[in-house]
Amino acid sequence: MEITTDFKNEILTNSKAIENIEVLYKKREKFTGELAMVKEDPFEIKIFDKDQEDDKAEHLIYFGRAVEITLNYFDGTIKVFKDIID
Repeated sequence: MEITTDFKNEILTNSKAIENIEVLYKKREKFTGELAMVKEDPFEIKIFDKDQEDDKAEHLIYFGRAVEITLNYFDGTIKVFKDIID
């Protein structure tokens, strides 16, 4: 998935309002968790799923393999980011 300016700005400016992040990869692999870390340069996001075992709880998002990323906010708002397929 391409890291767009809109997506990057959304994460960097509204990180405290995000309740959790869902990442869908090819082959229907899915990870869901709270935002644990955001790094601006190079841009990286790590999520933490408290319901998983310790060795599987943290997940660094692989943008090159991601198909869709959903941001769920504390106010109930949902924003979905995915590549546009021509």
